[in-house]
Amino acid sequence: VALLRERRSIRWFDRKCTREELGALLSAVRYSPTAENSGRVEYAVVDERFDEFMALLASILELHVSEHPRLEQFVGYVGSGMRERNNPFTWEGRQLIITFSAIPIDATISMEQLELMAYCMGLGGFHSRWMLLAAEKSHERFMSFFPGIADGLRPYAVYVVGHPRVSFRRTVHRRERPVHWM
Repeated sequence: VALLRERRSIRWFDRKCTREELGALLSAVRYSPTAENSGRVEYAVVDERFDEFMALLASILELHVSEHPRLEQFVGYVGSGMRERNNPFTWEGRQLIITFSAIPIDATISMEQLELMAYCMGLGGFHSRWMLLAAEKSHERFMSFFPGIADGLRPYAVYVVGHPRVSFRRTVHRRERPVHWM
């Protein structure tokens, strides 16, 4: 119970994960259940080509900056050469794990297992919605960055990961959520 109550999203990192640490995370998700035991889940780690991926996202999202202020902020950040430390989409994170699956729940279960493993390893991270918007706006262009991903799989989850620069003594208070007993 403490594991679930104490977990926090981390957006400030002091260093990237090693390939061995990323491998341990991905090894843990191998055991994630999938609908109908399909096993149709694949992962991409964006690390060395991070800046190139950010440029692709900005080129897709620049046509949609009027839809949300965060998009305009991100496109401007990339356009200025990404000199600032805080990327509007990844904060200080510079490594991403993207989950591709045939249906959203398979990616969701897998990424939650990855997040819990990261917490147990002393790593931190957060789920990012904004990068998936680029996949929704131009699926083909987004997928062109990942030619090895099997046909029929879509990106449903992005996890920004790294070594936390900060630690928290307690978690954020969460309000009770409605439960409807039927």
